[in-house]
Amino acid sequence: MLRRISLIAGTAAMVALSALPASAAPMHASTHKISFPGLHGVKAWGTYKKVSKGLKVHVCAEDTVKGVFASGAVVVASNSTRKFSTNVGAVAFGYHQTICRDMTLRFSAHAKVYTFTANNKGQINHRSKTKILF
Repeated sequence: MLRRISLIAGTAAMVALSALPASAAPMHASTHKISFPGLHGVKAWGTYKKVSKGLKVHVCAEDTVKGVFASGAVVVASNSTRKFSTNVGAVAFGYHQTICRDMTLRFSAHAKVYTFTANNKGQINHRSKTKILF
């Protein structure tokens, strides 16, 4: 009787563990630092990691000049044909203000980044060159 109960419990545990979805399996992808192109008035940093649902991104921007109204950093991810894309951006308003954003972007075949500064009318004053990550 005791042997039968332990056999049933062991079988139930095996079935429960084998029924986990693939997304619950541990991902061993490493986290990479993002190097943003330099632009006067913007300090930007971040990380990315490829996950099963796309590209997990953490991006931060800091306004470093008093004369700049807003500073921002953007990560753009696209599919393999570059026909579809999504992006995430962090925009800091005011001197020495920092803002960070986290998001899982749907596409992960290609990624590029850029930084910008904006005025108080919502217009972009300066934009850096676009840097291709991969």
